[in-house]
Amino acid sequence: MGQNRWVREPSTQGGNGGSHFSPTLPSLEVVYLTDPDALAAVLPPPLQPPNEARVHARITEINLEFGEFKHHEMVGYFAVDALYAGETGEYPLLIPIDLEPALSISREKFGEPKKLADIELARDGDHVEGRITRQGVTFMEIVGDVAETLPTPPAYPAVQWWFKFLPAVDGRGFDAGPLLVRVDQVRTPEALERVDGKLVLRDLASCPVIDLPIVDTVSIHWTTRKATHEPKVVGPVDADAFEPYAYSRYDGVR
Repeated sequence: MGQNRWVREPSTQGGNGGSHFSPTLPSLEVVYLTDPDALAAVLPPPLQPPNEARVHARITEINLEFGEFKHHEMVGYFAVDALYAGETGEYPLLIPIDLEPALSISREKFGEPKKLADIELARDGDHVEGRITRQGVTFMEIVGDVAETLPTPPAYPAVQWWFKFLPAVDGRGFDAGPLLVRVDQVRTPEALERVDGKLVLRDLASCPVIDLPIVDTVSIHWTTRKATHEPKVVGPVDADAFEPYAYSRYDGVR
């Protein structure tokens, strides 16, 4: 019989699950404050508004070499702070990525809100630029110049909240889930630089970042850091309450 690559025995290798470490990666990151009512409106139950209406926007480059193996991808991140059970974490509304094979496993296994995009990150001396483009619109752009090197912060814990679900075949509700996923991280900076610059958000219906307007920019940093990464399911959430928030994962007509 000829080869059959449609079927493979289950394996614990290469599953991309459980706890793992990321390599040291460069990122261009912006933290800004937005309208508290606008932030509260994007939070699906059981997430609750945080004490401060904080938004995180960043672009990261992943460039790895292991002998002859080379791997390159660009990842964006657009998240808001949110409370669950009294604990503040980051709730990503959108994780753009330029690597098509990562989309399905990220959505189906982990619940990450990934969408395919064209992503740029560049540094020329002290000048830094980052852009995320979809459907012909550069909806997120960060441009600036490194102004100073800051003391390297110590390692610190961080939490993210994701939602894992399977849309129903008949078009309403879910055939599985939704489940709340908690991601525990320990982020370890290796360098941190302050950037004088700006974040520009532009309108795109499938990635409506401008619905969280920039009220005040808290920080713009060029940083390199590594992180641990451990996702786990917290439990089910109310499907009827979550359903209106599920549509933003896809590019359907609005």
